[in-house]
Amino acid sequence: MSLGQRIRTILKEQRIKQVEFARALGISANYVNLIANDKKGTISDTLAKLIEESYGYSAQWVLDGSGEKLSANELTAEKAELIRKIRKMSSSEVRAVLAFVNTLESMNQEKEE
Repeated sequence: MSLGQRIRTILKEQRIKQVEFARALGISANYVNLIANDKKGTISDTLAKLIEESYGYSAQWVLDGSGEKLSANELTAEKAELIRKIRKMSSSEVRAVLAFVNTLESMNQEKEE
């Protein structure tokens, strides 16, 4: 499986477009297009690690197809989607989401006690 095929797999499984993927990683959509269409056969270790952190696919698998596809710190599709949406939010929206998460955490701690 080529690098382009692995990237297309990620896009399909995450149900995202190349433009969204590029935006989330801070790279150009044209660069993602070159990779996805096998016009670029390699990416940097840094970009592979960023893909792992953002989407849960093992950096090693992204780089060369070896090892496990999903990292030990696997992100579910829902968590990855939430992270993408948070990145697009304003500071005030992020504070509101954080307040909500803190409330959920407090409620869970009360249940445990």
